[in-house]
Amino acid sequence: MAGSPRHLSLFPLRLLLLLPLLAAGKPVLEDGYTVTTFADLNPLPASGPHPYAVLPRSRAGDLLLLDSAGSALYTISLSSSPGEPRRLAGGKRGSGFNDGGPGDAAFDRPRSVAVDAADNVYVADRLHGAVRKVAPSGYTTTIAGGFSSGPGHRDGPAQNATFSPDFALVYVPKICALLVADRGNRMVRQINLKPEDCAHEKQSGLGNTLVSFIAVLCTLLGSLIGFLARHFYPVNVSMLLSQLLSQGDEYMHKLRQCNLKHIGRKSPSTTFSAGYGSNS
Repeated sequence: MAGSPRHLSLFPLRLLLLLPLLAAGKPVLEDGYTVTTFADLNPLPASGPHPYAVLPRSRAGDLLLLDSAGSALYTISLSSSPGEPRRLAGGKRGSGFNDGGPGDAAFDRPRSVAVDAADNVYVADRLHGAVRKVAPSGYTTTIAGGFSSGPGHRDGPAQNATFSPDFALVYVPKICALLVADRGNRMVRQINLKPEDCAHEKQSGLGNTLVSFIAVLCTLLGSLIGFLARHFYPVNVSMLLSQLLSQGDEYMHKLRQCNLKHIGRKSPSTTFSAGYGSNS
C-alpha cells in the first residue's frame, strides 16, 4: 500500500537527520579514568564566580579561575577541601577597562588568560586590543597595546602594538615569552617577558648548588688522579689528564647553559610566524 504524500514528503528530512549518525565513527573506549567534582560553586550566591577557564599557579600551588561573565579573576585552593574562591582582581566595578589595585581593576568579559612562572596572570583584553598583567598581589597593569587605537597587526614596542579583536594567549617558559594566537590576522605574535617573570627560584637554586658541587668534585678528582700518576704510575699521562680536564670543562659549560637557557633578551613584541599582509 503506497504511503501518503505527507509521509513521503517527510522522508528526505528524516534522512538528513540520520546522516550524521550514520557517518559518525565508532568510538574507541579506554578504561581506567574517573570523573569527580573538584569544587561545586553552586552553593555560592548567583553573583559568585562562574568558571570559564582554570589554570594552575606553580608558586602559590593553587588554581586561577577565570570568570568571563563576571569579568573577574579568582584563586582557589588545590587541597582536597578547596573552600570558597578568593577574588584576585576585577569584578567589583563591572565590565570595563581600568588598571590599579584588586578593587579598582576592571576587565571586559575576557576569555583567554595565561600564567607565568612567577604567578603573574596575563589577560587577553580583546575588546580593547591590549594585554593586561595581574601581579600575585592583584595589582593590574597594561603591558601591550596601551597606546594603540583600533585593531591592526603592528609589531614593535609592546605599548604601540596592535592586535585583531580576536586573540588568545599562552605562556611558553622555554623562550620566556607570551605567544599570541592572533586569529583575526592569521598570525602568531610574540611578547618577550622580563627574566624575573620566567625564573624558577627553586629550580635555579638547585641548579647553582649542583654546579658548585660538581666543580668541587672535579677538582678533588683531578688532584687525586694527579697524585696517583706522579707517585704510582710515572709515565706520560699528560694526554689523559688533558682529555679529562677538557671533558670536565665541556660538561660544566653545558650545565650553565641548561641553567640559564630560558632567559632570553629580544625585542618586546614581534611576529613569531608571519601571516598575510604587512605591518600596519
